[in-house]
Amino acid sequence: MTTDERTVTQRLNESLDSYLKVTGGGVNEFDDGGDIKRPPFAGTQPAGKSFAQAKGGYSTDARQGIKVHYGAHGEVYELAAGAKMAHAIPCKETPEISLDRWLGATMLGDRCEDKTALNFVRESKDFSTGISGGAQGILLPETFQAQWVDNLRSFMVLEAAGMTTATMTSRSVTGSRLLADPGVAWRSEGKGLVVGEPTFELQQLVANTLAVRCQATAELAQDSPDFGSQLLNVMGRALAQEIDRVGLFGTGLSNQPTGIHNTAGIQTVAAVGTPADYSPFVSGLQKLLEANVPLERAEKNAVMSPRTWGTLESLQATDDQPLMRPRALDRMVFRPTTSVPNNLGEGEDESLVMMGDFSDLVLGIRMEAAVEALRLQTYASNLQLEFVGWTRVDFLVRRPASFVELQGVTIGG
Repeated sequence: MTTDERTVTQRLNESLDSYLKVTGGGVNEFDDGGDIKRPPFAGTQPAGKSFAQAKGGYSTDARQGIKVHYGAHGEVYELAAGAKMAHAIPCKETPEISLDRWLGATMLGDRCEDKTALNFVRESKDFSTGISGGAQGILLPETFQAQWVDNLRSFMVLEAAGMTTATMTSRSVTGSRLLADPGVAWRSEGKGLVVGEPTFELQQLVANTLAVRCQATAELAQDSPDFGSQLLNVMGRALAQEIDRVGLFGTGLSNQPTGIHNTAGIQTVAAVGTPADYSPFVSGLQKLLEANVPLERAEKNAVMSPRTWGTLESLQATDDQPLMRPRALDRMVFRPTTSVPNNLGEGEDESLVMMGDFSDLVLGIRMEAAVEALRLQTYASNLQLEFVGWTRVDFLVRRPASFVELQGVTIGG
């Protein structure tokens, strides 16, 4: 680098530093539609570092779909759907074994027949004397935390629909929610600005603990060579289904997050009844467009129960051929999940469909998952083992107007 080039770079850093001091670290990124991406957390530049020197920067150039925000509690990683946490938080060194093999060796201890994995666990000091002591709890090493999160996200319907994921650096993290789009007005010289209602409100993400329990016999656990993989997937799938449910319908009570359905400000299409065509979806899409949700995001996903999905897929035209969707719905993916109930409404026979820009739903997650192996009281008679896994999460709907519910969906009587 020449002297002139170094001078230009230094001036650029100084200019960026000055800008960041004034704006509090707000640097805009733009999505494919040309709209500014809305970060859920306020970011600040790390002390003593220029923006160009800041670890991870604040761009997605090197790591597609990953942003880093800098706050008082450290780095917050924000991932778009499909981006890998393992890419956002790279390991200091690549582990010699996979997460599922580590899980099998750690949970089975001396009973594990995968000697390579067992030796790795012993050398990493992630190993206790096995299950014979009654209980063995292990916090997943930092090496595997990102893989655990990615495995869990891979089973989530909300992830497939475009949900955003953000790391939580403490039990409680402050975010922001967009209450309303700001008002704008032309003004004459010397005239005051139009006063509007507050546009944003503070919102706390508070880590709630979700646990899963499953059982297996000691013989099955020892004899099955892929037991670690099965255990990882069954825990991940069970946790993901419940996280999907609370992301959609969480009440905010009984230590569970608040989901989209119970968030004030979302839009609705009421009393859909038994669908005879796709007009309710067009109405929902229209409401999203009227709320300034970009078409390319509004038309992407509709989350529904399997019962509703089956009803829609069975629709027929007058010539008994499958009913064609309107062109506006050609690119929409119908995503069935048992996390959407069919017992809503006064008659407990209704369901709903959730549509919108799911990137405005943020899953906050603590990077401190753990697993535990327990001997049941009946172990002496049936060699039954119990495995427990847990993770800590919360949800933030950062723009309620980005979602619409099609309510009162039924099937023909």
